[in-house]
Order: sequence, then structure tokens, then C-alpha cells
Amino acid sequence: MASLKETIKEQQAPESRTVADAFKSKNNNKKMISAYVNSERYDKFKAINEKRGISNNSILNLIIADYVLKYEEILK
Repeated sequence: MASLKETIKEQQAPESRTVADAFKSKNNNKKMISAYVNSERYDKFKAINEKRGISNNSILNLIIADYVLKYEEILK
């Protein structure tokens, strides 16, 4: 059962939530995606992530979460 603090945080307006909060959501259904990307840009993306010691998947999830938090108001 979620604590009162977690419940309140989940009900807050999108602009007061953070990307980290979005990852903590209880509705973490896994989805696999496929995309065509510029190979040169993707190679740089992979190299940067490798040097940072973070997975490509983690960064893609951060990018998607940030995008959703920024634009989810459109859905209302």
C-alpha cells in the first residue's frame, strides 16, 4: 500500500512532478519500442552513455518521461 506522501505526490499537478517521480509510478507496464534513427547520431548517443556509465535504455526512458511530463497537459 502506498504511503500518504506517495499518494499525494502522484496526485500533484504534472508541473510539480519530476522525471524521477514518473519512474516511481506504480503503473510501470513494460513496452518495447522500435525506431529508425540516424546511425551517426545514435553511435554518438551510445558512446556518450558508455562514458557516463549509464544504459541507453535508461536515457531513453528519461527522455520519454521528460517529454510526457512536459506535454501531458495536452491530453486533458
